Amino acid sequence: MSNSVVVLLAVVVVANCAPQGREVPPSPFEGRIVGGHDADIKDYPYQLSLLFKGKHMCGASIIGEKWALTAGHCVDGMTADVLSVRAGSSILETGGQLIKVKKFYAHPKFSAEVADYDMALLELETSIAMTDSSAVIKLVDGKSRDLQGKEATVTGWGTVYEDDESLPSQLQVVEVPVLGDDECRRFYGNDKITDRMLCAGLIEGGKDSCQGDSGGPLVVDGKLIGIVSWGFGCAEPLLPGVYSNIASMRDFVTQITGI
Repeated sequence: MSNSVVVLLAVVVVANCAPQGREVPPSPFEGRIVGGHDADIKDYPYQLSLLFKGKHMCGASIIGEKWALTAGHCVDGMTADVLSVRAGSSILETGGQLIKVKKFYAHPKFSAEVADYDMALLELETSIAMTDSSAVIKLVDGKSRDLQGKEATVTGWGTVYEDDESLPSQLQVVEVPVLGDDECRRFYGNDKITDRMLCAGLIEGGKDSCQGDSGGPLVVDGKLIGIVSWGFGCAEPLLPGVYSNIASMRDFVTQITGI
């Protein structure tokens, strides 16, 4: 088993996502899809590609006509003028609607050092045209915290195996079970897993998100419950993916967007 920590934004902005004061490797963040298959955006119309100067950097989700949700570390150190989103396309960096980011709001308690409160809201310059390929996904409410055992869906254009240097052109999807908090902490330690995190993945490994999927959606029963955040390696045994727990930060979303 590899103990490597993959820096999810290495392709585009590795310097912006590396927390300070850590030994090498510098960051726990990993856009961690392995073991999945090709997907059609019409089946996951909430999926966005978050672009840095026109190049895919992270995933994001449509939560309103002019609002998207992504990971805090995806915009850490950024300015809005270099960011845009692509909606309504299954193919990386091609087709769909391209819309500039007007402003973003990282959670005020976001910590790159410990990967906590890893959430950011993107306010778009113009509205996304809602079609069969672009649609809003409902958010989990603030009380839906016990989702253990539920089958979750993760989508994105992240690498299809650990240490891969290229991104797939076709949107990928994988299904993984949500794990309980105690189980999550047993794998990663009580000091690394906070109430703003949840784990999803197979204990035996083989299915996971990977570099480039960060900021993308974790969906259960048609509702957005998590954001791809971090983890060690991709799809390795006993190392499930760690996701931002939207229910625990639901008030922040409503405060900024009214959603």
